[in-house]
Amino acid sequence: MTEFEALEKRISVRAYEKRPLAPETAAELQAAVDECNAAAGLHFQLIDQNAAKKPAVKLAPGMFSGEVYTCALLVGPEGALGGEMVGYFSEKLILKAVALGLGTCWVAGTFDRKSVTPELGEGEKLWGVVPIGYAAEKVPLLQRTIRSRIRAKDRKTEDFVESDYPYASLPAWVRAGAEAVKAGPSAVNQQPVNIVYKGGLVTTRLWKEKKNEMMYNDLGIAKYQFQVGAENAGVRGFWNFGEDGEFIAE
Repeated sequence: MTEFEALEKRISVRAYEKRPLAPETAAELQAAVDECNAAAGLHFQLIDQNAAKKPAVKLAPGMFSGEVYTCALLVGPEGALGGEMVGYFSEKLILKAVALGLGTCWVAGTFDRKSVTPELGEGEKLWGVVPIGYAAEKVPLLQRTIRSRIRAKDRKTEDFVESDYPYASLPAWVRAGAEAVKAGPSAVNQQPVNIVYKGGLVTTRLWKEKKNEMMYNDLGIAKYQFQVGAENAGVRGFWNFGEDGEFIAE
């Protein structure tokens, strides 16, 4: 499965089977965690309780069902830049998990923080967690209802773009990137990031008037999603970090 295929398949999974991962699958996830940490100086940690069949994190029972024995702890620097980097590389990790046939969910607040004990260096914090497991074939009504309520708040794809040009006349790769942003998860369940296309430059903007640090997780998530979508449309590139950081097409 390609990264773009994983992007198209990914949903926020709130119901999991009580089934441990195969050791080789857990090893691939650990390699992906190590890659993210090495690339950005992050401190992501993979909790693997598969052998013991012990839940790796206590998720809010009203929001989730089932149990997960593997969980990524998203540890990174404090502050807006740290939050953005955590969001960006967490999405890279999530798409890897989906490509392995697993379900995930970006969880910022609906878990018991006392149930995990991350290693924290100076100036670091636990931004959130990503439970990783097998999606249940039959999703309980409560979790289906929660998902439908969250998705009902979705904006139209063209609402994700600010430009001097009509949406339909934008370059195909910019529209593909915006579609990928819309398909992504959100740490605050609001997707507060717009893609800005003006003067031939692509940047971003947090459109919420009241900002908080968690929105910078969403900024990083949106940037990674855009990058994957644009590349699938034929334009490869990379982002400069920061809210007004530019997307540089190679």
